[in-house]
Amino acid sequence: MESNQTDSLSQRPVFWLIIVIAIFFLKGVFLSVLLPLFQGPDEQTHYATIQYLSESKEKSWPIVTKKSIPEKNNIATYHFSQEIIKSAQITQFDEIISQRENTQEFSNSIQGLDENELLENHWKRYIDIYPVNTSGYSSFYYSVASALEKSFPDQSILFRFFMIRLISVFLGVAIVWLCYLTTRKIGLSSMQSLTIATLIAFQPMFSATAAIVNIDISLIFSFSLFTYASVSLLKDSFRLMHILLLFFSLVLAFFSKGPGIVLFIIVQPLLVYLAYKHFKVNPRKFFWFIFLGVSVVIGSFFLAVPKDYLISLTNLGAISKFNSPAESLSKYIEKTTAFGALKDMHASYWGNFGWLDTKIPSAVLDVIWIVEIISLLGIILFIFSKKKIEYLPNKKFILFSIGILAALQLAIRFYDWRVFDTTGKIIIGTPGRYFLPNIIPHILLVVTGLGFFTKNEKQFNVLIKVLAILMILLSLYSIFDVIIPRYYL
Repeated sequence: MESNQTDSLSQRPVFWLIIVIAIFFLKGVFLSVLLPLFQGPDEQTHYATIQYLSESKEKSWPIVTKKSIPEKNNIATYHFSQEIIKSAQITQFDEIISQRENTQEFSNSIQGLDENELLENHWKRYIDIYPVNTSGYSSFYYSVASALEKSFPDQSILFRFFMIRLISVFLGVAIVWLCYLTTRKIGLSSMQSLTIATLIAFQPMFSATAAIVNIDISLIFSFSLFTYASVSLLKDSFRLMHILLLFFSLVLAFFSKGPGIVLFIIVQPLLVYLAYKHFKVNPRKFFWFIFLGVSVVIGSFFLAVPKDYLISLTNLGAISKFNSPAESLSKYIEKTTAFGALKDMHASYWGNFGWLDTKIPSAVLDVIWIVEIISLLGIILFIFSKKKIEYLPNKKFILFSIGILAALQLAIRFYDWRVFDTTGKIIIGTPGRYFLPNIIPHILLVVTGLGFFTKNEKQFNVLIKVLAILMILLSLYSIFDVIIPRYYL
């Protein structure tokens, strides 16, 4: 290839997008190998669920019923397969989780301690003690992963497990790509969209989530697809492809994880707004038509969705530990809005790795706090400002981003409060990683809020490039100064 052709290629944003995605993929593969077996949050339960779904429907082995409560620090007490329990014990799972100072014991040779046992593949892969301690979700992630699990019956658990981790990596790649498409759709330039996609690709906690066995990554993908479809409809009005993508994202979200049901709430005002703008009918007639339509949709939804599923999400019918809902809510807000709780949530969003015991130092997180507070101020000023800033997104996209962020926050906190109301304890909690499904709207808001303080597009471009460089450095710091020392030094 001639030099002028090479220069022309390197100046194309699509070329650099491919480079960013390739780096993200390689980084994901590296992290999936770097993080020890089952050292992602609840990874052993996710894998046990996948293995359980891979079993034949007819159980040809003896099954023992044993009613017992698993001990948190003893994986042998869980009703998992023998293969999972033995593999976890060999890799010292119980000794490492939630123990910031503990690492695995390493051998002095190229062969790991008891590595042959992991590779020989002679343990039982089925669960023979019931009731099973698997996940209660029916996620499409589990369906894809169980098909992959069954495709390699002769391979060791290490091979099968890390192959399933690659599913997360590929979903992460799709999310980065959707970020680029979304920001292009709202009117940002190719290079601006590329830079924002880079911010997503190197966000440390998102990178880690896209490298472990978990169903959160499928929910993040579903939300990202919904965001792209919604933004496309807001930009281009009704188009069949975008409507199909919207409803496909709703189905994926529903079959990803419980919080996916939030999108069924968000989609209603979105469709109402789009219909009003598109049909331009009499406001009063339109209101009653929409009221009737929404009532039918909500009624159909509650009739179609199993009652057990809705009860599990809302915890309805459970007996409260408090004298009144007001007292319960007051106590809950007091506990979850304390400075320490908010700080832990923030750490878990940006980088608290493993079993949430390996976080980015507080000094770094404090800097991020300051940046986000400034961006929040910028967003508020931008929304109420009459000044039109051509190089920033249209306000309707910003309002949509705020709406989807608020909806997920309220939904997760509602469920957490319902559990608190019936137990008197914070059991579920609101770790920041629960809010990663909205990573694209969140980063877009941060960039827009900071961009409000720039004087022109040139300054805005410099700003987002600096942010991208800082995010890359934060990602490298997380890997080499936080994760590697945690597990290997």
